[in-house]
Amino acid sequence: MGVFKRWIENKKGKTAYWYIRYTVNKKLKWESVGKVGEVTKAVAQTHLEERKKQIRLCTYGMMTTEIPTLSGYKDEHLVYKRDILKNRSWKRDRLSLSHLNEYFGDMKLSEINTGQIKNYQSKRISDGVKPATVNRELSCLKNLFNEAKRSNKFFGDNPVSSIKYLDENNEKTRVLSLNEENLLINHCPDHIRPIVRTAIYTGMRKMELLSLKWSNVDLDNQLITVEATNSKSKKIKYIPLSDELSLELKKQKLITGFQDYVFLTPSGGNYKGSDCMNSFVRACKNANLNDVTFHTLRHTFGSRGVETTGNIVAVGKILGHADLKTTMRYVHIDKSLRDTVNKISELQSKES
Repeated sequence: MGVFKRWIENKKGKTAYWYIRYTVNKKLKWESVGKVGEVTKAVAQTHLEERKKQIRLCTYGMMTTEIPTLSGYKDEHLVYKRDILKNRSWKRDRLSLSHLNEYFGDMKLSEINTGQIKNYQSKRISDGVKPATVNRELSCLKNLFNEAKRSNKFFGDNPVSSIKYLDENNEKTRVLSLNEENLLINHCPDHIRPIVRTAIYTGMRKMELLSLKWSNVDLDNQLITVEATNSKSKKIKYIPLSDELSLELKKQKLITGFQDYVFLTPSGGNYKGSDCMNSFVRACKNANLNDVTFHTLRHTFGSRGVETTGNIVAVGKILGHADLKTTMRYVHIDKSLRDTVNKISELQSKES
């Protein structure tokens, strides 16, 4: 860092300017302060000290950066999440940001404060929106502020950091009974029936299924490999196949085995998501199944797995849960836990 004189050549000849030199994030910066004679070296030195202070306080660039509005920055944030991070949740964020934009769109990021975010929470709840949805929207907003700060589009503390998330009080996880499963399977068209069965018997997510290739299915050893790029956790996972599902997939291979992907549309193309979902929704409607989503199939696998085996750790690994607390939602007090305490009680009675 320092002050130095630099000669700039123009039509009138050479003119001396005072320059200051400093380092920001390991990058050397030069900045002109003014002409020698119009600006003294002492003024240039003062300018340098101010830059050094801004760098030390992490406020460098705040005075010259134009802070964008939420409306002006949200698309850039979505593109970053979709194209750079390759995060599939960008579609959910797009929906969240559409609601956030209605409330904060015209405000600069620096104008959004904690009080306004709390008011947003209250408004969304009063509109009948579920707490879990509001929490996802605030989580999206928090990530947006963090990324804006890293990109020098925002300075200061993240206003969402001090907000307490709402208690979600989620209702009991919806699972299918065996009768409902049969109803759904019978109402599914041929092209999605094997997808639904595989989801119920493995707990795989929709995108994991639709992106599944035959190169990741080992029918001899009855094992599916979910690549890290297709996994929500971004970690590779292995899912064992039951004898019944292995037979189902062997039949499927006779239909699509000459293609890369396991499941294909009726026209022989790759699924984009909506094709499968439209057919699934119609099947649920025709079977008179209420409150059933594709994710219900995953819940059904988790619930049956814990209830029939009691092995929470194994079920959690198959589902790819990072925390067993997530798997615990499938523990039913009326069966697994009650059976456990009854067995303990029987043992104690024998010993006494």
